[in-house]
Amino acid sequence: MDFNFTDLGMKTLEILSPVLLAALTWAAAKAAQLIAAKVKNEYLRGALTRLDDAVLNAVREVHQVTVEGIKAANADGKLTTEEQAKVKADAVATIRAHMGPSGLAELVKVLGVDNGGLEKMLSTRIEAAVHDLKRARMNGYGGAGQPLPFAA
Repeated sequence: MDFNFTDLGMKTLEILSPVLLAALTWAAAKAAQLIAAKVKNEYLRGALTRLDDAVLNAVREVHQVTVEGIKAANADGKLTTEEQAKVKADAVATIRAHMGPSGLAELVKVLGVDNGGLEKMLSTRIEAAVHDLKRARMNGYGGAGQPLPFAA
């Protein structure tokens, strides 16, 4: 009997090819899942970054345009509960204008929330931005032409 390595290699390949094909198919499917997850995460990160920018800009704008005027007009320099609600509604309206209908629809889709969930998220982010702005001012940022840090 003549032993031939070529025949042995061909028989081995013939036997193992379904297993190798299955392994390559599985690896390709897993790679596709990882790529899809990364793309989705980057898309979500981009949407949230745009939202954070809109919230920060809206809070600063409403503070400068509306809040300062109301505080100056009030004897105690504070906002009433009704004024706070109006200021918050102004901030939400400003964010909605900055994001636009397609940006808001994108957020609803990407985050998997309905309009009520989006309103709650906007409200929460506004409160967080106001808190950060107040904290930054208490820590000495933003006074006398000094720029505020990003998170303020």
